[in-house]
Amino acid sequence: MERLTERIKRPQKDDLIVYTNGKYEDTIPAEMTNDDIRAVLKKLADYEDLEEQGLLVRLPCKVRTEVYYILGIPNKTPCTIDKCVFKLSDIDKIGESIFLTREEAEKKLEEMKSC
Repeated sequence: MERLTERIKRPQKDDLIVYTNGKYEDTIPAEMTNDDIRAVLKKLADYEDLEEQGLLVRLPCKVRTEVYYILGIPNKTPCTIDKCVFKLSDIDKIGESIFLTREEAEKKLEEMKSC
């Protein structure tokens, strides 16, 4: 979908939403037509529909980000922590056998060993 807004950081103020024609405004720019406003609202409604249907997912990191995984079975085989690249198919493994940081993986491995 076409992006209709942008965010820029401003010191000591909230993010600024900018209409893509380049005008930096805190309010709806006067030159925005009703059709422009309808387009923004339609896009928002589309995203809300996807979220309600369970089809909009916020990923914990970008695909192909380096992550850490636990290899082995605690208390049965030696376990190691190694690096891999995050894939969409890993989404249900985050926090179980795949972790965003080595520290998270080490903490989980210690928990698994104590069970």
